[in-house]
This record gives sequence, C-alpha cells and structure tokens, in this order.
Amino acid sequence: MTAKDFRRIALGMEGAIESSHMDHPDFRVGNRIFATLTHDEQMGMVALPPGEVQQEFIRAHPSAFSMVNGAWGVQGATRVHLASAEEDAVGEAVTVAWRHAVAKGPTRSMKTTKKTKITKKATTAEGKAAPPTRTLKEMLAPYPRDVQSLARAARALMMDVLPKVKETVDPTGPYITYAYEPGYKGVVSYITVSKQGVKLGVARGASLPDPKKLLQGSGKSNRHVVITTPDDLETPGIRQLVRAALAAWKKERA
Repeated sequence: MTAKDFRRIALGMEGAIESSHMDHPDFRVGNRIFATLTHDEQMGMVALPPGEVQQEFIRAHPSAFSMVNGAWGVQGATRVHLASAEEDAVGEAVTVAWRHAVAKGPTRSMKTTKKTKITKKATTAEGKAAPPTRTLKEMLAPYPRDVQSLARAARALMMDVLPKVKETVDPTGPYITYAYEPGYKGVVSYITVSKQGVKLGVARGASLPDPKKLLQGSGKSNRHVVITTPDDLETPGIRQLVRAALAAWKKERA
C-alpha cells in the first residue's frame, strides 16, 4: 500500500484530522496522535495499546508491523512497513489505534483551549468516551446499491455458517467482523466493503486448506475471497473455508 492509502484510512476515522509535529504528518483525534507518517512518507506508525494487542499485530503480520525502538515502542508505537502491508491489516490497526486514542480522551491542551469547539460525546459509567457505534445500514450508505446488496448477501452467508457468532459493524472503517471472543484473537471471519465489491475474509486463512484456490492475500495470517457478483457467493468451497476458519479457532482454543 501507499502513503496515500494510509492517509485515506487514517482520515476516515471519525473526528480525525491531519496535523504535523517535528515536520512530519500525524493524524489526531481530540488532539491525541494515533498515527503518523515519516518525512519521506515511506513508512507509517500506529499508536497501539501496548502489550498483547501490539504483539498480536506483529505476530500476525511480521512483514507489515514492527515495534518502534526504545520507550516509544514499549508504550505501543508500532511501525507500519507500507510496501509490504495489506490494506485490511493496516485498516484494522489504524482503527484499534484510533479507538485507543478516543478511550484516553482529549489531551489536556485540547480540554483547556477556548478557541477549539468541542462536541459533547457520550461517556461510559467510568467517565471515559464511549466508542461510537453505527448500524449496518449506516455503514453501507455511501456505497453503490449493488455493493450494498453484495455486503448483505455476504453477511447472510456468515450468519448462516457461523452459529451464534457475534457480529460487529466497525464504527468508522468499512469492516464487519464475526467473532466468538473479544479482541483480535476472537475474530473468525470478516467482511471488507469497497466501491468495487466486498472481500470475504477468513482469519488464519494462510494455514487453512484451500483446494479450490479461492483465497487471496499475502499476509502471514489472514486471507480473503474477492466477491464482485452475487454468483461469487455460490462458488463451491467458500462456505467450507469459513467453517474451516471456525474449526481452526476452536482447535487453537482447545
């Protein structure tokens, strides 16, 4: 992917703006930085929650993500190697970083400035900003009608194949995830929407049997099937791939 793609994803987050510090671009919400680009825009950075969440991304996509050196890295700063990164993985990482920044709330300077208009947001019982939510209809609204129909049909397939799965519509990105546990590790499958169609993704797809050669992607872990017409969802092998992803998740948890 390119710096243009990274910038598009970052600015697609609700309330995100582009600013700069130390003469290189950064992306903020509530004046809190959640992503940056280097001076030459050859590499990005996402401010992930430190610890397990950060390590999950690095383990799943070692060619795309690495820890920044020193204390910043320990605190969650994670390099994004754009040339070898997939948009799906970067989109998820940016979304996680944005949510982490939103949960922290605006910076002190943002809270105290009188020149900045701050919109009142919903809060949790602990007083922190509650993560925004949106419906499937709201997420699909900007896309062409044929893409909306494809996404709904892909969703129906997921709900049919994955019993009692938890469906989550991402609050800002074009993603719908299907999971059995909270967090990245609980995701079994996902749908990514674009103006060209949808991608039906399977977690841990790189290690799943794919006799029909349907899976695409080059990351270490996830793979996807490109869906451009309703008939694509009837392709032999697609349902088996989703079932295999669920079986792999159950085996991993056993």
